[in-house]
Amino acid sequence: MNALIWVDDLEIELRRSDRRKTVDLTVDRAGELVIAVPAAFSDARVEEIIRSRLEWIYQTLGNKRRVLHPKIGKEYMTGEGFHYLGRKYRLKLLRAGDGALAGPALQLKNGRFLMAERVAPEGRQHFVRWYARQASRRFASEVTALAPRVGVTPGPVRVMDLKNRWASCSKTGGLNFHWRAILLPIDRVRYLVTHELAHLIEHSHSARFYEILGRVAPDYEDAERWLKENGDLYDL
Repeated sequence: MNALIWVDDLEIELRRSDRRKTVDLTVDRAGELVIAVPAAFSDARVEEIIRSRLEWIYQTLGNKRRVLHPKIGKEYMTGEGFHYLGRKYRLKLLRAGDGALAGPALQLKNGRFLMAERVAPEGRQHFVRWYARQASRRFASEVTALAPRVGVTPGPVRVMDLKNRWASCSKTGGLNFHWRAILLPIDRVRYLVTHELAHLIEHSHSARFYEILGRVAPDYEDAERWLKENGDLYDL
């Protein structure tokens, strides 16, 4: 008997069998998680097994995605496109003396990214820092705006590198967002915020969680599908 279960942000196909005596947790060729267990195992026991192997799961999923969707790294050259809130802006490198760049070595100005040519070899670090600064402000603002709609009072908002996750929440009410999420379209940014706010009421991906989420984000299934299909495109 097959079913779908959720543990945090992971969707897992659950296969129960009367003949099975062991547990088998795998990532299939399409990059989907599958767990096969004896028929007598409860959902709670299955979730406990999955949680005990989360580190392996995220590492394996990341490796699988890199094989299925090989990423072409940015070169930080003039004309290259970089996402910000869903839009793509072209980069222009400026040499010393061009006079168009005063202040930080990377700026978004007049519809394009401007970066001092001398820092291009460290371009990724400059973009990560720039994105993280924008994300800190934007996510704090969106959390403040959306929390009353969900009916919660969240804790601190932090931006960090969450590896293969877009966002997470702590048991104390803190919300964490990947700096990369600021590259996404604004409707997906707001969906991520709403999703994590709903977790402050119901931590697991239970039927109750989706009932809460659906009241504020009725198109959550479309948002989840879009992130799964397109999220890898929004990176450096």
